[in-house]
Amino acid sequence: MSDQPRVYPGPRQILRYLRLEHHTLDDGSLVVTSPFLPDLADAGGTMRLGAIAPACDYAAGVLANRIVHPDWLATQTFELHLTQPVTSTVTALCKPLRAGRNSVLAEAVVQDESGAEVGRSFVTYARLPRRDDNPVPPPSTGRVDLTHPDEEPRLPFDEYLQLHALNDQGGIDLDHHQRICNSFGSIQGGAMAAILERAGSLAAEAVIGGPARSVSLSFHYAAQAREGPFHVDTQVLRHDSTGIFARVQLVDGGIDHRLAAVGTVVAAPV
Repeated sequence: MSDQPRVYPGPRQILRYLRLEHHTLDDGSLVVTSPFLPDLADAGGTMRLGAIAPACDYAAGVLANRIVHPDWLATQTFELHLTQPVTSTVTALCKPLRAGRNSVLAEAVVQDESGAEVGRSFVTYARLPRRDDNPVPPPSTGRVDLTHPDEEPRLPFDEYLQLHALNDQGGIDLDHHQRICNSFGSIQGGAMAAILERAGSLAAEAVIGGPARSVSLSFHYAAQAREGPFHVDTQVLRHDSTGIFARVQLVDGGIDHRLAAVGTVVAAPV
């Protein structure tokens, strides 16, 4: 992968591709808006869980960074559970549930345009004391619009992520690239969620024999995914007429096939 962009997120990075926007409410909670774009829809015409997850990850990350500033954060776990199909622009309303000396837990309520709840997300972070040699950028404030004006032509989500499906069992290969990296050069949290979610839905489609959509994703970060190429494996642990429950993992082939993330996906027929 080429050198990191000096400005984060870069012009083609996933947060800009998804046209995210955020602002702070009077009570200090954070709202991230994610528009429903045609290239983010699944076979049934609803917004993919993997396209909603970056908004939740971003909301929790911005909020948690404000809480611990000038310290640093390391993401430990991410969860997103959808309660119904999403067919409109969504907002992630994020609040801290606990901010301790060693960790931060944030919750985001996902709502559609009508204000109805369509999902919940939980993100946990380890709090890392600032070192004197670490730069400490000020936390963002006010309204921030990450839309990139020169993003056309837009690519389908899988093509944008540069996913290469190896088989119909949820196996995926991909290289590291600027679109999915964070300011540290690792796979960005929302991008990691999108990749793992897609692996689970592909495995579900193979088992079901038709289109499927992920409705729940939960995973743990084991290490930074910063070299590549990366490989995703999916193991279907249970399947029936309602869908599948699968284990997913991503390993970094550039660092002795080190485990970077592992979790579970629940997917159902469209």
